[in-house]
Amino acid sequence: MQILVYAQETQSYVEALQEVAPHAKIFGAATLTEAEPHLEDTEVLFAWGVPPAVLARMPRLRWVQWLGAGVDLIVGQTPDDITLTRVVGAFSTVMSEHVFAYLLALRRGIFEMRQLQREHVWRRVIGPSLRGQRLGVAGLGSIGSEVARLGRAFGMEVWGLSRTDRGGEICDRHFLPTEMRDFAAGVDALVLVLPATPETDGIVDAEVLAGMREGSILVNVGRGNAIVERDLIAALRRGRPAMAQLDVFEREPLPEESPLWDLPNCYISAHCSGPSEPRLVCTFAAENLRRYLQGEPMVGIVDRERGY
Repeated sequence: MQILVYAQETQSYVEALQEVAPHAKIFGAATLTEAEPHLEDTEVLFAWGVPPAVLARMPRLRWVQWLGAGVDLIVGQTPDDITLTRVVGAFSTVMSEHVFAYLLALRRGIFEMRQLQREHVWRRVIGPSLRGQRLGVAGLGSIGSEVARLGRAFGMEVWGLSRTDRGGEICDRHFLPTEMRDFAAGVDALVLVLPATPETDGIVDAEVLAGMREGSILVNVGRGNAIVERDLIAALRRGRPAMAQLDVFEREPLPEESPLWDLPNCYISAHCSGPSEPRLVCTFAAENLRRYLQGEPMVGIVDRERGY
């Protein structure tokens, strides 16, 4: 068996996989040039950022393990006879921490306090507690479920939205995507952890934004397709929502001319809420390889119809 790891940092992956499959030929490649000699004989591909056209040049390929949670860049490029899996669970902690870092900072006025410090101004800034506020989590996969769990730990009421009732047991109230308007209108903080699918395209539009509560916060750590950005720009200028923290966008990098950069109530991060943690991803990848070799069901198998 031949395995190819296509990623920027391959050594830790190769070592972890070699322990599970000591007799396999395992190669690491950070560029297409490095991968070229191994394409024809590779059966299993562990990849992040591989050019989709490369897959057509791998006649023996049987399984692709995508080294990320979102597969929107690869799912439509993978033939149906090839198993596609994604990483599940490895990004939940770090992404939920990102969400609450901003929710706490925005609610408690941390950015305002920092500015007062720069100006040498002694002024008390007292923000509301998260306790008792209502948190809405759209997308109840492993990441959204962890956001919901932390919300409960902070004493928040948690509403959840997903295409099925899976994960609904961790929420005080559950909604379907067709109920997005009522869902968004009822929460103090709306967190989007949605995959990029046709069903989520523009799910947060002018109508949804206009119905959000006064003082509400919108956080998007899922995919940029979920928000109609021109509608959000207009909504932020009107103050509904009051603030937004955006980690993902319709176009990335975010164009320099985008008005979002200069809106005082918009806080931007460069798609970094879920940085890859090689140790956790390696552990996941090695376990899935073990399952593959033993003929056991693998974790994170992608449903091509759903897109995740």
